[in-house]
Amino acid sequence: MFQSGMQETNTRKVCIKDIKPDIFKQLLHYIYFGRTSTKLSEEIAQPLYVAADMYDIEDLKDECVQFLLSCIKFENAINLMAWAHVHSIDSIKEATLTFVESRGREICKQDDWERLIKNYPDLSLLASRRMLK
Repeated sequence: MFQSGMQETNTRKVCIKDIKPDIFKQLLHYIYFGRTSTKLSEEIAQPLYVAADMYDIEDLKDECVQFLLSCIKFENAINLMAWAHVHSIDSIKEATLTFVESRGREICKQDDWERLIKNYPDLSLLASRRMLK
């Protein structure tokens, strides 16, 4: 890249789009040291998973998934379910579906539920069917 006549040759910089600098820093730290430089949090686990997926870092993806599974709660279940659906993370999708199924009436009253119906009709249908069992 730096010797091929590409833009990076002249600027000596590589622009990495779609990953915020703080997330990329965590990704690099994981690559070098086998752990993130800070504890995982709900704010960074999802974008860090996406970055790890981009660079095919399976161990980091697994850590993010395990962390997110431990964070499922009423306030984030719908959004986490939709995110897991988009990224094809079956374990989180199944766990959130089970959570939504157990709290159906309360969940359906949230504004997030309406957004789920509009944006992910197939997923909302699946969740609704599970609630009716």
